[in-house]
Amino acid sequence: MSAAAPAAANPCATCNAGCCRRYLVPLCGYDVWLITTRQRLRPEQFALAYPIEDQRTEGFKLAADGPELALTLDKQGEFRINGPCVFLLSFGGQDRCGIYADRPVVCHAYPFVSKGLDLSFRARALCPDGAWSDRDLLAPRRRRDVNRAEMQYDIYGEVVARWNARVEAIGAGRELSLGEYYTYLINVYDRLAALDGELEPDEWERVVMTWRTMPLPDRPEPPWIDYVDRVRALVDGFYPDIPPLAERPMFAQTASPLGRV
Repeated sequence: MSAAAPAAANPCATCNAGCCRRYLVPLCGYDVWLITTRQRLRPEQFALAYPIEDQRTEGFKLAADGPELALTLDKQGEFRINGPCVFLLSFGGQDRCGIYADRPVVCHAYPFVSKGLDLSFRARALCPDGAWSDRDLLAPRRRRDVNRAEMQYDIYGEVVARWNARVEAIGAGRELSLGEYYTYLINVYDRLAALDGELEPDEWERVVMTWRTMPLPDRPEPPWIDYVDRVRALVDGFYPDIPPLAERPMFAQTASPLGRV
C-alpha cells in the first residue's frame, strides 16, 4: 500500500474489500457481544472456533486436556480462507460491510498498528493505493481505534483466563460446549457494559487514549490502570468457587492482535 498519495475523502469509498476476503478476522469477546446484541444474531451464526498452536492470551479451552481455541468471523457458504466474510454485501457491483458500525475492533483499526508511541501502516495492507496518507498516522481517531482494539484484546485476555481457570478446575475428562462459552461471554460483557456506563464520556476517552502507557515518576497514574483493577474485580467475580486469579503483569508486555489480521 502506498501512503504517499493524498488520502481519499472516504478511504473506504474505493475499497476493493480485499481485507473482507483474504483474512481470517479474529474476534474478541467484545466483538461477539456487540454483534450479538446490536445485530440480534446468535454467535453461532457468525463466529467460528478453531484450534491454535501458538499460545495466545485469547486462547480458550473447552476441556482441560483439549486444544486451545480462538474465534474468527465465519465465511459465506463453504468455509474457505479466501472466501468472503459472512457480513460482506454486494450493491451494484460494489462490496461493502453489512455491519460497518458494529464491525470487529481489528477492522476498525485496520490498516494501522502501534509502533512504539507512534502509529504505522500494517505491512502488506490490502487497501487501494492512495486510500491513506501519512497525515492519517497523526489523526487522534486512528490512535483511538488502535488503542481500543488493544484495550479490548487485553480485557478479553482477562475474561479468557477466568474461563480457563474454571475449565482447569473441572479437570480432564469433561468437555464444555462452545454454547456455554458464548453464554459466559455475553454475561461478562453485559456487566462490563454496565461498568463502562458508569464512566463519563471524557473519563472513557482518557482510559482509551492512555491505554498501555506506563506510569511516570511524580505523575498521576494513567486512568486505564484503575479501570483495569475494576475490570479484574468484575471478571474475578464469576465462578466464585474458584480463587481469584493471581496478579498479572501490565498489559504493555502483551502482543498486539492487530498484526494477526
